[in-house]
Amino acid sequence: MTINRAHVFVFLLFLTNLSFAQERVTTVGVQFKPILSSSIINTGPQSQEVEDINYTITPGSGYAFGMVIRKGLTKSISLETGINYTRKSFDLRITDDFSVLDIEDQFSYIMFEIPVTGLIYVQLGRKLFLNTSFGLAADFLPSDWDSGNSQYYHRSFRDYWVVPSLLANVGFEYRTEKDGYFYLGFSYKRPFTNITTAKIGIIDPNQQIIKQSSFDILGNYLTLDLRYFFHENPEQKPSRKR
Repeated sequence: MTINRAHVFVFLLFLTNLSFAQERVTTVGVQFKPILSSSIINTGPQSQEVEDINYTITPGSGYAFGMVIRKGLTKSISLETGINYTRKSFDLRITDDFSVLDIEDQFSYIMFEIPVTGLIYVQLGRKLFLNTSFGLAADFLPSDWDSGNSQYYHRSFRDYWVVPSLLANVGFEYRTEKDGYFYLGFSYKRPFTNITTAKIGIIDPNQQIIKQSSFDILGNYLTLDLRYFFHENPEQKPSRKR
């Protein structure tokens, strides 16, 4: 079967009209990201033994949510930024060699994230796109954190009040003509440095902190990303003056 140039032109025009291109589109979205901990990305338990006391910190659950702003630069490239509230939990266990002491507790960190990433789109179907992105994020740590009871002491000290991180993302986006964009993907975050230093010790009968340990807390984590972007029409190109 012979395909002439007219058929090719009509086919390409048809695809262009269906592509829902991001060029000249600025849209706002919301996102929710459950945090997935995994030893594969170096977020497994950390353990220390001080004399007869065993300390273990294990990354627990967490989440991030916030606002996303996307600016379309071309039909296949966009820039994203926004702000996120992040809460990350850690499980703490303290035991001794004589099975007399067994403490289980949990503490959490709260951070605010401002990411800046570049996105590249690959169209897989009429409305389905594969998104990949890479960029940087700045995490703002509002304070130190402490917890404890009559048996133990914990305090996490900020090494810096702003921690920069690498941020990578991959996912799928379903775009509608009038109802916005729906996105499902994964993000990996790796800070350039430890986010805190955790000091943990037990409290003796005289209310003194003894047998203290110190942990460098990593901020690596993997998230499941759920996003929705509101529908926006492309911005009008400014008319040229003659």
